[in-house]
Amino acid sequence: MFVEIVRLFTVVLATAVGFMLGRDFSASQTVAGSFGMVGCLAGYLIGGLLGRLLDRAVEVAERSADRIPIPQLLCGVLGATVGGMLGLAAAVPLVVFVKPEVGLPTAAISLWVCMSLGYRIAAHRAEDLFAAAGLSTRPMVHAQAYDATNGFLVDSSAVMDTQLLPLCRSGLFRDDLMVPRFVLDELQGMADAGDERGRRALRGLETLEVLKREAHNRVYVLDDQVPEVAEVDAKLVMLARRSKLRLLTNDVNLARVAEVQGVPTVIPRRLAADLAPAVLAGETIQVALTKGGRHEGQGVGFLEDGSMVVVNGGVDLVDAGRMPFTVSSVVPTSAGRIVFARLADARAASEPLESGVRS
Repeated sequence: MFVEIVRLFTVVLATAVGFMLGRDFSASQTVAGSFGMVGCLAGYLIGGLLGRLLDRAVEVAERSADRIPIPQLLCGVLGATVGGMLGLAAAVPLVVFVKPEVGLPTAAISLWVCMSLGYRIAAHRAEDLFAAAGLSTRPMVHAQAYDATNGFLVDSSAVMDTQLLPLCRSGLFRDDLMVPRFVLDELQGMADAGDERGRRALRGLETLEVLKREAHNRVYVLDDQVPEVAEVDAKLVMLARRSKLRLLTNDVNLARVAEVQGVPTVIPRRLAADLAPAVLAGETIQVALTKGGRHEGQGVGFLEDGSMVVVNGGVDLVDAGRMPFTVSSVVPTSAGRIVFARLADARAASEPLESGVRS
């Protein structure tokens, strides 16, 4: 359709030009009509070629525009308009007072340079221009509602962490929490599964609601999309870099990747472990085992601070409710701590399994 419309206008233009040229050569209407027919045929051929070239140029421009954020594009267009007006003001004297052979090309160059300069400057300072207008380049978030240096981009593992709510309620962790829409979609997909992970995801969604009502932290939902990548982790890192926010995650591997790319990260499980009361060998703890461990015969549960408890020989006690266990040892890890325990009336767990985890 685009090519045919360009061809139609080209045919009309070429026919008119041919008719006018025919009248200049001869006063005969027959000659003018012949020139008009030749112009019509030429316009049909040239219009098809020109339409296809313009269509390809439009496709290239469209692909380029897809990679440019809308706020940056809007500011760029505004800057180009202002630059064009300034360039026009400089070009008019050139056209009026300078010979056309020199004035017209110089005016055209001046106009183009001013428009390009205005576009580049405004597009580069898009975020500052939006903030000055009381707007934001991040949808659903007011431009100055928070200081970006104090905000955290939150992933699903941090939302599902049971220690996020106590940390925020304590007042020690007052930073604003930014939850991307695609993270909420991921949590909803997990919650619909109905398994243990789904129950944790559902509890995480409930935690966000409680945080919005009770905690000191402000919780925002970011509608920013990152269509360049498909994986959620890659989206988070790219969005954190683009928004100049720190990343809040319990995924150690994601934290390492983000740190390599210059995104500061905080692991709430590690922070909670540092603040949690010490658990010493020989103490008795109450914990419910919820799943089997990595090694045969192990049962795994979690303390209230999120610390993992591994019970050798406890696989038969999974889903049996809270029971007393005696702490054998505590192993610190990059994501927190692992507590090895045994039944209160059983002998100490074998060392090979614990040493294997330590390594």
